Amino acid sequence: MQTKEAFERGEVPVCLSGWTQPQGLAKPWPKLSEDITADVAVIGAGLAGSSLTLHLAEAGVKVAVLEARQPGWGASGRNAGHVLPILRDMKVYERFSDGGARFLDLFRQHHTIPFDLSAKYGIDCDAARSGYINGMKTRRAFNAFLRAFAYLEERGLQKLTKVSGAEMQRRTGSKAYPYGVIFENGGRVNPYLFTNGMIAAAARLGARIFGETPAIAMERCDERWRVKSAQASVLADRVIFCTNAYPTDIEPAFRNAFYPLTAYGMTTKQLPAEALDLILPGGEAFAQAPVDLNPMVRDRHGRLILSSIPKVGGARDARWHFQSQLRWLHRTWPETRGMNIEMDDYWTGRVAMRKAQFPGVFDLGMGIFGLMYFNAWGNVMAPLMGKIFAGAIAKDDMTSLPFPIERPEPIRFQRKYEILIRHLLLPTARTAQHSGII
Repeated sequence: MQTKEAFERGEVPVCLSGWTQPQGLAKPWPKLSEDITADVAVIGAGLAGSSLTLHLAEAGVKVAVLEARQPGWGASGRNAGHVLPILRDMKVYERFSDGGARFLDLFRQHHTIPFDLSAKYGIDCDAARSGYINGMKTRRAFNAFLRAFAYLEERGLQKLTKVSGAEMQRRTGSKAYPYGVIFENGGRVNPYLFTNGMIAAAARLGARIFGETPAIAMERCDERWRVKSAQASVLADRVIFCTNAYPTDIEPAFRNAFYPLTAYGMTTKQLPAEALDLILPGGEAFAQAPVDLNPMVRDRHGRLILSSIPKVGGARDARWHFQSQLRWLHRTWPETRGMNIEMDDYWTGRVAMRKAQFPGVFDLGMGIFGLMYFNAWGNVMAPLMGKIFAGAIAKDDMTSLPFPIERPEPIRFQRKYEILIRHLLLPTARTAQHSGII
């Protein structure tokens, strides 16, 4: 049995993640066993590192990946599986040198990147452009949501499809949310299979992938960097850290520049036929507004994937969290009472939060970079940022990046979001939900 501390830190084995089932774990990559050279060494093979590696290999760059465990072990094998193709705070882009014009244009072109890469490389990862429903119980919440996200349509970034009444019931199978807004280009993906699919595609293009190979030290060798593992090393011109919420010990600057937040996920066993006909019959991803307490997708195996933030001190309590989700399911779809809906897998993971609603893109100088901290929408932003960053590296022109590069700044109180969200916001919101207020 895994320890309480492992669940609290989001460090349980990835084999507990429902995304690794029913197909099992991906083929393991070998350890680095001899000294090699590369143009670029990538540390970490999650969504960002895998996309970065794939796009570097596409461009003919000689790249080697060092993954401490195996690709998709971290947040990329544990997240909620939602493809949410939006940007959250337009004020961030006003601070870019061109007002964000170039980045917004790239986002407009590539916000469907999980679906596009899966199709291009034949990645079998349940990437379904099925739509993303945001449900609201009141017209007031509906109107507030439309005001908050009007910029998406105004800037041509995303279509907002407004639904209500009978159409909303038809879409969701429930009367609980009479108002809704659908992001038509959203949907779902199995992030573990997507990550491993990108890595496999990169390897076919010449990238060298090494698993069970923690990077333990770096040293400067003339104009290059030697990245050492326990057995061997990679000598590279550039080193790019893509460790997100699971940083290594060899670069302290990336250890305390984000707010870690533990989240959980769970899968049900395959739903009975009558539940499949009822709950999200169109296969859309589902979230609620104004407070999203029960985000959910339904995958190709007929399972529900449910996620949230665990109760304080109880991240290991799978039964409590399943019962809480089941009560919500029964309230939202009353017909499910008496149906045999059972939990299958339960796991936790760690989210890397930032104050800025934009990923961290860092330059430590002399060829050391970082690409990480994707808050909670990494299934789109991580592969997109990997693609964009790879383009600048391949051209050897970092000034071509459509966003600023920063230096990581240490966070004074890393538990800030843990306290605000897990200790304060979520318990209050759950009480309000149970009382029927939201």
